[in-house]
This record gives sequence, structure tokens and C-alpha cells, in this order.
Amino acid sequence: MELNTLHNQLQSHLLKQSKEWKSFVYAKENGFYQGFDEIGIKGCRPTEKRFQRYNIEKYLTKEKKVLDIGCNCGFFTLFISRYVKDIDGVELNPYLVEIGKDTKTFLKIKNTNFHDSSFEKFIIKKKYDIIFSLANDETIDGNTKFTFTEYINKIKNLLNPNGFLMFETVSPDTYEPRLFGPKLKIIKKYFYIEEDKMVKSEYPLNVPERRFLILKLK
Repeated sequence: MELNTLHNQLQSHLLKQSKEWKSFVYAKENGFYQGFDEIGIKGCRPTEKRFQRYNIEKYLTKEKKVLDIGCNCGFFTLFISRYVKDIDGVELNPYLVEIGKDTKTFLKIKNTNFHDSSFEKFIIKKKYDIIFSLANDETIDGNTKFTFTEYINKIKNLLNPNGFLMFETVSPDTYEPRLFGPKLKIIKKYFYIEEDKMVKSEYPLNVPERRFLILKLK
């Protein structure tokens, strides 16, 4: 398949999304929330740069099983797949799931699966060594139904002993201790904080950095 053909396929999913998806669409003005230089897609949050900024390669090995919650169009999921044994991406928006699947086929990636589901309804008979929650514990579209306690509890139950949670704050929590403080208290109940840092973020423009935590299950 030619790259132009892939781009046309991905754009067709975005077009269907604009006509049929009734919920809020992230980065609608740019087309893609996630970018992926490898396939020539410029999104609001560039995958390769995010990976560099998180500086997580030392945690990723070919023995690790990984979950990406709210994986959007799956570009970050697919990028991570090269470093781990296998990775699942769960995403409620079916049009974004199709983008991920088409890109996976184009790149001939075998160790990645995308699940069209909310995280609340996501059921799988496996445990993970690493779970990504990248700005996804609550959402503008109102589709997140879990309380933060319920959200963290489900993550905890999906992790293997001593597993890791890679957690990035949603925009409102980044600079508001009164908002993130109660969440951090819940996090500390179940996890040790291995790393806690600020990382650059291009989206939204009024949030130039986000807080990124690497958490180890107690």
C-alpha cells in the first residue's frame, strides 16, 4: 500500500467521525490529536516527541505486556509496540479505532490489538506489566463514568505485581493542586512514585506542560 492510500483511508474515518460521532472530538481543528512522523501525520501531540519527553525507554522490554487506556487513534500505542512483547489499546471512539487498525496493517505490526470499548466496560483475561493513562482519567466529552477511585482500582486490578502505571495529568489538573491533590492522595494509597516531572505539551495551547508520573504498584 502507498502512503497516500493510507492517508486517504485515515481521512475517510475522520470524515465519517465528523458526520456520525456525536461526542466531543479532540483536536478537531487539526484532524488528528496524535501525530506520527513515521507515516507523515502531523497531529496536535507528536508521538515521537512525546516518547522522548517521557523518557521511559528503560522501563520497556520485550517481556512486557502493556495497556494504553484511551489510546485515541493508536499512534502512540503502535510506536510503543516496537519496545514491548505486546500492547492493547482501548478506545471508545470507533472511528479512531479504525485509524489505529489501518495504520497497524500498513506498518505490518503484529503485537498490537485495538479494542472498541470504554475503559469501564473493557474486560480482558490478562494482566499487564505497564499501563498508560495519558491525560485520560477524566474527559471533556463526558464519556468517562468512573470516579477517580474506581478508575485507579480498575488499573490496580489489571496490573501484575510490581507493575507500573505511566500517568499524565489531564489539562485542568496540571496547575491546580486543589484538583490534583485528592487524586494524588488516592494514587499514593496504591503506588510508589518512581518519577514525577513536568513534560512539554503542545495541546491545548494554554497548557504548555503536563505533569507525568511513573508509578509502581505497591
